[in-house]
Amino acid sequence: MPGLDRYPDDLFAVIRELTARVEQLEAQLRQRAPLTTASQGWKMTDMAIPSVGPGEIQIGSNGGELFVATESGTKRLNQLNVPVATPPYPASFTSPATIGSAPTAQNYNDLRADVVNQLFTPLRDVINKGASIGLWPAP
Repeated sequence: MPGLDRYPDDLFAVIRELTARVEQLEAQLRQRAPLTTASQGWKMTDMAIPSVGPGEIQIGSNGGELFVATESGTKRLNQLNVPVATPPYPASFTSPATIGSAPTAQNYNDLRADVVNQLFTPLRDVINKGASIGLWPAP
């Protein structure tokens, strides 16, 4: 391109030069392999984990694992291995819904057993299974 001359004598030469540069850049873009493809789900090629500035994140693949790089560090998003077994669905209480007299020790024991079997144990199972797939830290 002409140096400091803003209005060169041959504007057509400048246009031809700019057209050639645009065509060259377009050709380079067509030859460049895409970073990702998505026609059958996203595919990412492994890459080095980059440094990321404030207010930015970068996602990518490194070592066959998905990662998110942030200014404060890198987090790998490990594959969720969801437990095969569904947590047990609580059954109905076996203790009586109502009692016709003053509660007895047996009434208390039956109710406590129902709470443990139908609420406490399934809730612990949900907590432990959630922790095992990384939804929250282990208790």
